[in-house]
Amino acid sequence: MTTSSRSLIVLLLLIAASTVIAMRVLDRMERPIESPLATESAANSGAGSSDQPAEPAEIPGYDPPPFDHFAEALDRPLFSLDRRPSDNEPVATGVAEGEPLTATLHGILFASSGSVALLTAVGDTTPVRILQGQVFQGWKLIEIHADSVVFERDEETVTLELIYRSQPAESEPRRTRRLQ
Repeated sequence: MTTSSRSLIVLLLLIAASTVIAMRVLDRMERPIESPLATESAANSGAGSSDQPAEPAEIPGYDPPPFDHFAEALDRPLFSLDRRPSDNEPVATGVAEGEPLTATLHGILFASSGSVALLTAVGDTTPVRILQGQVFQGWKLIEIHADSVVFERDEETVTLELIYRSQPAESEPRRTRRLQ
């Protein structure tokens, strides 16, 4: 048998196999889809006849909230470049006026849309993102630098330095035992 006749036989076998697979797929596509709920309800109701399709269980209706409920979301579309937080929302948990700024600066992000400082209040574990010009604990963020931020309140300024975690301590050198 030559190589070309072997290739022809393999090709014919592949065509036959793909035809059988295609026929099975088309057969399955033509059958009605039986949901597990309909099969279960038919089995529970004692209807053993598969000639009549079982009635699907009724799905409770959904009554959406009124359209006015979404007015603020429509005013500030999710993927719009000028999307900003509402002016009347507090940026962070407030502290009584006149108290010192008690926060830790964990990170600074510089982007074309603006710089952001990542802070946590002392005693809190939830980080807060503050943009330049926003207020945190009664202090207004006026400057963001590469390794610090400057807050201002009543002609007083406070600078928070970025906290760098120290490098992990070097482990002791590995000691090996020489066999003699």
